[in-house]
Amino acid sequence: MPAKIPFEFTVLIVDDDDKYRTQTAESLRSEGFRVIEANLSSTACALIRDKKASLVLLDWDLQNHKFCPEEPSTGWQILQTCQEVDALLPVIVMSKTLDHDAQTDSLMAGAGGFLEKPVAKLSLTVHLHRWIARLRAEKNPFTQLTAGVIEKADTVNRAYARAVVDKVGSALQAAPKLGLSRQTIASYLASPSHP
Repeated sequence: MPAKIPFEFTVLIVDDDDKYRTQTAESLRSEGFRVIEANLSSTACALIRDKKASLVLLDWDLQNHKFCPEEPSTGWQILQTCQEVDALLPVIVMSKTLDHDAQTDSLMAGAGGFLEKPVAKLSLTVHLHRWIARLRAEKNPFTQLTAGVIEKADTVNRAYARAVVDKVGSALQAAPKLGLSRQTIASYLASPSHP
């Protein structure tokens, strides 16, 4: 049975090897991941600009320039687009190149990880779940407080109250779970989420 992904998380697979990309996408979907695919740099960059991806799984050695000359032959442009759109967007680069140039070049260009192709299904799934855990932690108000993104503990309390109300559906139902009055919860909901 596929694992339930705890929040909206979409993997963009960019690979011009249609068979490999399709097999990887099917494998990830069977594990419960939402997956979108691109076989051209231009398509991938458009999806990234439209903020369709939570994580990019990028083949560094794109060869689609052979049948589409205006397309670049490496994933560098895609990685650059990711950084321009969202500097925190995770990019995992894949390559079957035997030398270390692809790994070094991609990591120096800002990739968050590197995997040698073909990537074992279990290894890829574990890798993606680690990124999900990291992204979920980054969204947690307590993590944001520790990191200095949120500057006041009161803001964390308000964010937590909002999250509980969103989950249960109303301030009335959230009140006993939070140990707060409906009026306090209403004031939390009425205040801005950031200081």
